[in-house]
Amino acid sequence: MRERLLKILRCTECKNNTFSLEKIEDGKLEIKNGKIVCRSCTNVYQIEDGIVSFLKNASSDVMRERRTMDEDEYITDGQGNRYKITSDTIEKFKKQFLSLPEGNGSHFFKRGGSFQTIREGSSRFYSTLNSLAITGKESILEIGACFSYAAFRFAERGCRVVALDISNYLKVAGLFAEKAYFDRIFSDIHRMPFVDNTFDIVFGSAVFHHSKDLAKAFREIHRVLKVGGRLVLINESARGIFEEVHPSFKEMEARGFGDTSYTIPQWKKAAYEGGFKKLEIDFLSLADDYISRHKNRDSKDNFKLKSAYFITRYRTLERCLLNLIKLHRIFFRPKSWKLVCNK
Repeated sequence: MRERLLKILRCTECKNNTFSLEKIEDGKLEIKNGKIVCRSCTNVYQIEDGIVSFLKNASSDVMRERRTMDEDEYITDGQGNRYKITSDTIEKFKKQFLSLPEGNGSHFFKRGGSFQTIREGSSRFYSTLNSLAITGKESILEIGACFSYAAFRFAERGCRVVALDISNYLKVAGLFAEKAYFDRIFSDIHRMPFVDNTFDIVFGSAVFHHSKDLAKAFREIHRVLKVGGRLVLINESARGIFEEVHPSFKEMEARGFGDTSYTIPQWKKAAYEGGFKKLEIDFLSLADDYISRHKNRDSKDNFKLKSAYFITRYRTLERCLLNLIKLHRIFFRPKSWKLVCNK
């Protein structure tokens, strides 16, 4: 972290924002190790590897998921060897991490690869990034940042950025921060260490569906957003109103992950309960999704793939088709969608 971060932080216990900083090790870019101490209640928050941790007194559910993620053998190489996200793993697969989200064409990003899902969602990320019309003056928070490729893209454009996550996956962000700096924080999204009205944009990809209390999560985001600020969520899990909860959610929960299945009406209700008055749900291109999933494994002669490419050349036609099946997606299977909430 950099010392300027203290200006927007508040203690998660007493809610005051008067801190003293104790440096142990200064790096070229940031404070690598040390601690910040709340002058009001004396709570101590450690800084390790440039990341400040506000997981002190986090809920048992959050800490359980953190442990599960840290024990997960996330990466599988070409020989079938499996790796947890550790300092050695980060260095070993540095090139792959730095090529996120679209990837470098290696097997990690192809069907069955460790980063397949991230690559398949890359078109949604870049289209969303472009739609934000960023000027470089914005203050941006990425929640559930994971490896933090999104935070990096925002920082690249000149924004002041903070990446937040609960797991040690966030340590990968150090690779990106060396190229375009942003601060990193361990924290629960339901109980964040920021003063009110701090950020212009809060961005999240596949993170909010981990919440067991959506309204509380929305309320906390609403608090830290400036008036006129935006919450933008993509790649979130959603099920149709008449769709059964997939068994994989119970399996994930049994393993310790927090993945939860909500319907579109439940998402909207929680956002309103969280204080947002203006929200927009956009059902994204199914053609783009199909191309992302199949272009590296199907022949260009494939009829469905050729049809998908054809549709993307006529966006007005595609939008009309998407509107026709909007209710079907709400009732039976939403697939890819985007939520934008304005404060």
